[in-house]
Amino acid sequence: MKSDKMDRNLAFSMKIQDPDNLDDKSAIVVTITIDSKSIIFKSSSIYQMLTADTIDPQKQHPETKHSYEKLYSIGTNNSYVARMIIQFKEILGLTIQDIILRENLLSHVWKANRLLLECESSYYSIYKDVMKLMPKCDEIIEAHKTGQIIPALLKVEDLKKHVEHFLNNGKLFLITAYEILHIMYQMPFRDHEESFFDKHREWIKNNFGANDPIFLLLDQDKDWVNLVSNIRNAIQHPDEGYKVEIENITIKPGNKFSFPGWRHDLTKKALGKQIEFSDLIHDLNVYLNNFLTFFEGLLILCVKKELDNQHSFLDVYRIKEEDVRSECPVVYVVSKK
Repeated sequence: MKSDKMDRNLAFSMKIQDPDNLDDKSAIVVTITIDSKSIIFKSSSIYQMLTADTIDPQKQHPETKHSYEKLYSIGTNNSYVARMIIQFKEILGLTIQDIILRENLLSHVWKANRLLLECESSYYSIYKDVMKLMPKCDEIIEAHKTGQIIPALLKVEDLKKHVEHFLNNGKLFLITAYEILHIMYQMPFRDHEESFFDKHREWIKNNFGANDPIFLLLDQDKDWVNLVSNIRNAIQHPDEGYKVEIENITIKPGNKFSFPGWRHDLTKKALGKQIEFSDLIHDLNVYLNNFLTFFEGLLILCVKKELDNQHSFLDVYRIKEEDVRSECPVVYVVSKK
């Protein structure tokens, strides 16, 4: 009888097929080793390789085969993937000479990337539901506007849950962005003080100066960073003068309806009070893009400082918009000065 036992030390190749789309024929774009794990990137999906040793580390089942699992249904053609782990894998590999620091930074970028993808997932769930419900709400109103009563409109399911998920991961993402400064420059990053963003900015100012590009970026973005952090806290721990209201799809005067909205009262922290509801989808999209550009800009400045300290002939440049590739839209590259 033929044995199922497999020599795990032999080299092997693996075809990566999307379990949700068996007709997928897309090629692997890149495989990146992060924290001893092989992460496989395709244009519209991401996977993790599972070797027989990772599945059966005790080696009690010699018949165990290699496999893989799908992590995300987005890939390198998504900006939140391309401009994070794909972009910085290349940049860090060409600029950070210390191997341990380079590996730590790459792992940190992937950690941040996963948080950002959680934010995008929450945003997209709300956006997708609203786009689906809009025509149905229009139909309900149109069918009943000649009568005296318009029936209840459809609502976005689990709206508050999605918003909380977005903000929880968003705050963790901001903490992870600031943690770059701890990894690179040993900025104090004590337990329970990770989100003391004002304190972190003050440390950078005192150590690098008020005109340093890193401090200028942190100072420039401090208002919206502080606002996101406090909106998240107010949802989790509401109090008088410290709360957030979330409004679902709602009937409005004139037989119209509004998209989901929100408003905050943060007067307890001297951060003002919104009188009118603002467009939730628009605001979350703005924050999502702010997260990306903040992290990207901060790490780029840190890399540039590292290159200056090395007196390197290399620098980091932004690609011209017309040269950005849609299949992998990275926007920064390393090149000679």
